[in-house]
Amino acid sequence: MTIRKVKIEDLRSSVFVSDPQVSPDGGRAAFVHTAVDYDEDDYVKHIWMLDTATGKHRQFTSGAGKDSNPRWSPDSSRLLFLSSGREPEKKNQLYVIDAEGGEAQLVADLETGVMNPQWAPNGRDIFFTSRVWEPEKPETDVVVVKRIWYKLNGVGMFAGKRVHLFTVRQGRKPKQLTKGECDVEAAAWSPDGKQIALITNLEEDADMTHVRHVYLMPSKGGEMKRITETSHTISGLSWSPDGSEIAYIGNDFHARGATNNDIWIMDSEGGAPRNITAGFDRSIGRGVGSDLRFSTPSPGPVWSKDGESIYFLTGDVPTANVYRVSKETGEVTRLTSERSVDGFTLSSDASVLVYNAMKATHPCEIWVKDVKGERRATKFNDRLLKRLSIVEPEHYIWVNEEGVEIDGWVMKPVGYTEGEKYPTILEIHGGPLGIYGDGIYMEFQLLTSTGYCVIYTNPRGSGGYGEEYGATLNGRHGTVDYRDVMDFTRDAVERYGFIDGERLGVTGGSYGGYLTNWINTQTDMFKAAVACRSTCNRLSHHGYSDLGYKHGESGNVGYPWRDEEKLLSQSPLRHAEKVKTPTLFIHSENDLRCTIQQAEEFFVALKELGVDTELVRFPGESHELSRSGKPRHREERFRHMLRWFDKYLK
Repeated sequence: MTIRKVKIEDLRSSVFVSDPQVSPDGGRAAFVHTAVDYDEDDYVKHIWMLDTATGKHRQFTSGAGKDSNPRWSPDSSRLLFLSSGREPEKKNQLYVIDAEGGEAQLVADLETGVMNPQWAPNGRDIFFTSRVWEPEKPETDVVVVKRIWYKLNGVGMFAGKRVHLFTVRQGRKPKQLTKGECDVEAAAWSPDGKQIALITNLEEDADMTHVRHVYLMPSKGGEMKRITETSHTISGLSWSPDGSEIAYIGNDFHARGATNNDIWIMDSEGGAPRNITAGFDRSIGRGVGSDLRFSTPSPGPVWSKDGESIYFLTGDVPTANVYRVSKETGEVTRLTSERSVDGFTLSSDASVLVYNAMKATHPCEIWVKDVKGERRATKFNDRLLKRLSIVEPEHYIWVNEEGVEIDGWVMKPVGYTEGEKYPTILEIHGGPLGIYGDGIYMEFQLLTSTGYCVIYTNPRGSGGYGEEYGATLNGRHGTVDYRDVMDFTRDAVERYGFIDGERLGVTGGSYGGYLTNWINTQTDMFKAAVACRSTCNRLSHHGYSDLGYKHGESGNVGYPWRDEEKLLSQSPLRHAEKVKTPTLFIHSENDLRCTIQQAEEFFVALKELGVDTELVRFPGESHELSRSGKPRHREERFRHMLRWFDKYLK
């Protein structure tokens, strides 16, 4: 077999495996299989079924529509799932299908779509959420904005809508349980099915605070009772098997946005919660980055059958793993290793663990762990990968100015020859609480296939190293993070003789795009830069970004009307006169997280200053262009990046 270099077009043959869900009896697992339909410039997404004992798997749903979110009924006899496009222009709707196959039955059809469905313990009722008009749909297309949070990247504008909870039984109409000016952010059935615990904030200024509360309400509808008295940020939650306790993932915001998410347990009737992962010093739910993955929804805290422990997922550089924590002692046990887990699920007795995981050289596949051991159950990407020269990153440890040991990686170009020097690209992750580790990036593989070395690290402010490491960047963009990536680059040039220190490029996305812009204002060490979905103005970003208003008390630790000097001093735009590096801006026109106005501001400044620069705009794309944008756009993004680096580094 002839082995060849990775090509941009190999994206078309990649398969993305996500959201594994093992049946309660452990016998089967459903998962989402996503493939590229290049002709339609879209993705084909269906549910597949795996026999956990034999490893045999097959496509389970078919036809038009994108199928996702498979969830088993308590008796393992049926699956619910979401599907969009089975009827033209329809958003996700709720279907149920027999586990043996057959025709899927439409259960809930809402104009506003269906999200986060979950079976009731009785196996008949289902709850779900939907972003619905509150109090009713306006008769005009003129948008009246009353809330500070009225848009979301990937969703769009939703002024006048709120996320509310519904229940439905097959053959009946959905019943809306919650109403009013609040959003239901997560929910869970009690074990007896009589109550639903949900996360929301009923205060008028809910958008202006990180605080969320747990409420209980009768599953048939009725008054909500608040059972928390904390000032916590709260995300996922679940009931203990006997219904006496509730676990939730949350934090008290003491380190602002970098505060570790922990697992807290409280009495289901109310009372003070207890942090059972306080000694772990990793933020629950963080994952390792990749651009060859469709992410799996977080399972939240998952109770053991005996109620004595809880399972969870998080990243600890260089991998993300499944862990179990003892409810009584807080002792944490790692259950997986050697690869980065993206999502997991357990049978009802926890004897079967099914998860999807990746390596730096292989996209996610399905794995099974049971009494027989641990094994990979799918090989969707093997045929393609066997034909390609895939570069294994070399992992090493370097030491920053504070004496802290930090993980670094270097990737040699395909066809590397001893004694040669190669142009090298510094990659910077987003976040800033993102994590580089054992995760695959097609971007990195393409760069090495076209003759570049690639280097990357986790500077201060990254996730995966503990709370203090992440929190040190609060309110200090462009300081310790900048010093770390620069010291890392100098260390790599000195450490590896094949890195050409005169032909260095830099690129990154989101926060990594910001730091790319900042680097260009501080040094001319890099001869070319590609800033993706970047920001340049910490002051204006506060008002333009969908979540920018949260930066005042979190990332920026400052507000435009109060801390103008601080925000502008950390803005690349203020220092634009110092830029000498040719810079390519790649930005999505529908990016609501880091809006295209940010790229426009810096592009105009560099043009006026005579710096060689271009702005590449992708219509119809969001902040997720590099990970889930239209296939043709993803390919074109790669071409522009390679074109720019080739122009200045070769």
